[in-house]
Amino acid sequence: MSRLRERLSTVSFSPGLLRAVAVIVTIIGASIALIVGQLGTVDPPAPGEPAPETYTADRTITVVDDEATEALREAAAAAVEPVYTTDSEVPVQVQQAIEAFFGAVTLEAYHEQVAPVEEPPEETTTTTTTPTQTTLFADEGGEATITVPSLLGSTEAQARNALTQLQLNLFIGDPVEVTSENQEDRVVTQDPAPEVLVSPGSIVTVSLGFIPTPATTTTTTTTLPIPTLEEQEQALEENYGFLSEETRRTFISIAQFDLDNVAAGSDAEPLLSVLLDDTIRVVQTQYAGDGIRTEELAGVLSALANGSVILSSRDWPDRDATADAVAELVIFNLKENVRADPAATEAKRREARALVTNETVEFVDGQDIVKQGDIVTDIQAEAIAQLLGSEPQTPRRLAAGVVVASIVGLLVLFLRRNRPKLWEQPKLLFLFGIVIILAALSARLVGSLIPEADSAFGYIMPAAAFGYLGGILFDTRAAVLMSIPVAAFAGITTGDIGVVVFAAASVLAPLPFVSRAASMRDLRVAILYTALITGPFAAAIAWFFSEGNVAGEAALFGFGGGLLGGLIGLGVLPYVDNAFGLTTTLTLLDLTDRNHPALRLLEERAPGTFNHSMLVGTLAGRAARAIGADPLLAEAAAYYHDLGKTENPHLFIENQFGAANPHNWMAPEESAAVIRNHVIDGIRLAREFRIPPDVAIGIRQHHGTSLMRFFYHKALEDRPSEDVNTDDFRHVGQKPQSREMAIVMLCDAIEAAARSLAYLDNPTADGLRKVVEQVVDEKFEDGQLDESDLTFGDLTRVKQALVDALISHYHHRIVYPNFPGSAAGAEDEPVL
Repeated sequence: MSRLRERLSTVSFSPGLLRAVAVIVTIIGASIALIVGQLGTVDPPAPGEPAPETYTADRTITVVDDEATEALREAAAAAVEPVYTTDSEVPVQVQQAIEAFFGAVTLEAYHEQVAPVEEPPEETTTTTTTPTQTTLFADEGGEATITVPSLLGSTEAQARNALTQLQLNLFIGDPVEVTSENQEDRVVTQDPAPEVLVSPGSIVTVSLGFIPTPATTTTTTTTLPIPTLEEQEQALEENYGFLSEETRRTFISIAQFDLDNVAAGSDAEPLLSVLLDDTIRVVQTQYAGDGIRTEELAGVLSALANGSVILSSRDWPDRDATADAVAELVIFNLKENVRADPAATEAKRREARALVTNETVEFVDGQDIVKQGDIVTDIQAEAIAQLLGSEPQTPRRLAAGVVVASIVGLLVLFLRRNRPKLWEQPKLLFLFGIVIILAALSARLVGSLIPEADSAFGYIMPAAAFGYLGGILFDTRAAVLMSIPVAAFAGITTGDIGVVVFAAASVLAPLPFVSRAASMRDLRVAILYTALITGPFAAAIAWFFSEGNVAGEAALFGFGGGLLGGLIGLGVLPYVDNAFGLTTTLTLLDLTDRNHPALRLLEERAPGTFNHSMLVGTLAGRAARAIGADPLLAEAAAYYHDLGKTENPHLFIENQFGAANPHNWMAPEESAAVIRNHVIDGIRLAREFRIPPDVAIGIRQHHGTSLMRFFYHKALEDRPSEDVNTDDFRHVGQKPQSREMAIVMLCDAIEAAARSLAYLDNPTADGLRKVVEQVVDEKFEDGQLDESDLTFGDLTRVKQALVDALISHYHHRIVYPNFPGSAAGAEDEPVL
């Protein structure tokens, strides 16, 4: 915000143009706040209430029946079937999980070890693979829409995944002998050929390449220890503990049965391989067709648990136990592969809702919408609102605009003739206009919230906020003036004469308390006192102007309005004064806080100057109160007037405790230049710490153009007077332009002189009075007070206030015995 102010300050506009713009903006802003969407409307009867009169349509009025329309849309959305998506990877994952389980159960690795010894093999051994077929998708026939991919060079797993994604089945044919290792266990032939179109569920037959193994005359056989039943059970329990013990033992017994058959010389197909095929068939059966939906999974698992598994016609050790084991294994691995798609389903339902057109009810010209006394329905209320909304509102709105323009015009005339300082500053005029617009917005808000049956609610209006804003941002007379637009706006928006009177009084209520507030406590007390005034006043106004016994309720709302106005007014102030660069009571209270960064810097770098500044602030505040000036402004300006001494604190006498004075060996002109620079440094530091201009001006004006007499007389001692230029020993500041800055100048010089007197001798009341008189006369004779507003009467009261303050500061104390500097006979004096 400060950057914006700096940029705007570089743009030059005519003050007259800026004032005109401020007035126009105020009129337009306040008019819009009161008129747009607010005035001239006649509220229709609410649904569920009796109609106050008979309403007849003057044209065809169409009203949308929202309830009927919404019911049709809900029905259309409910009729939309859920959308499902199929995950083709789920069947493959389930089959792989089952195959992994069978791999953990089988004892096929030990078959060759236990088989009877056969004759040595012939020169070469040809490995043959029993053709296997994986049927995951049923052949649905129909139109050939799928292009067979090229599987040449891929492994069996890669070929299966590629076909599964296309919903095609894989059949492994007889292996083909190859000579290249790159073709071993790779697809070397396929049927149908690549790029052929087939229907979903078709079978693609592939052959894998193999390299014959040369026969060897020497065979080395490694005998592996066959795991015991306990070891097999332990291994399965570690990895498949979710299966029941009975199921695990069933599979282990079948694996052991196959091992015993091989040892006996049987060449029959192992039962475990047959059982794997049966299990895969069960899985494929479950996923066949439309797959398994989420809501169907429980039924499928229940059917499996109830004995729906049918095994191949083989001699099983225990057919029922084996079927139950297969069922349990499938149950633990089976998952749904068809899931609902909520987003797609909701999209279709939205489409269905959008296709439903609005259901409407028409009232033709001359048709009664509702008769007097009948209960108004929602549709009738909307029709009446359309009927009333078409009535012309221009005259009332125009009248409201004229009222706003007239009030603003009167305010402008008053400010121009009676408050020239405010009128001559476009920035303040803009701010005054903004406050008026805020008053219009506040009145409109309260007017729109007042229930028809509760006239007392209007007293909640926070009109007191504009008393706080006017009194603190401008002055008391400007705040009194603010009561006129606030009251007028309340009348326009509420039409209640009681609220109008209350609004005007609420603006005036806080003024006695905030006009001289000098602390945050004063402002907080002002809020409470204002609320204590507005509460009873609201009750009295309501008793005079309102019907019914609402005085108690009005008092409650009035008290709340007073509190709310204070909180709003003081809450907005910090932002307003920062945005417009104003110096308000809150700003001054913040500046006089000892924890302000600039004051902490002064205390750390120049403690003597800091103590001097604090005492000057105390004197300035007391003197300002004596003549009715702003004590906070005088005190704040005094606190920061020597801020520039932090740059070279050792060059100023108050910071040289126990050290040699550098000015003893400096030329008088050089010393004067150093002293003069503390003003320039102070102005720079004030900008860095964002000290408001109204306070920072004290840095420039606290010496004015005074003569540095000590160094001037020192120069006269060294050379003739004609060789000494007095301009070399004058400060380059500015003479005080206000009473507060003149007081700071006097207090600065008087405090320094009084401190010198106290250093040289015990000060007396007469001595302090002579110091005050001498300093004031010197500044007056030097013309330093010519441009301030101080009168002779003011000077008399200022001098007396300063004498009283200095006497209280340099009061006498008894001499304590045995203290440094005590008189010889001090021990004979009483000790307190």
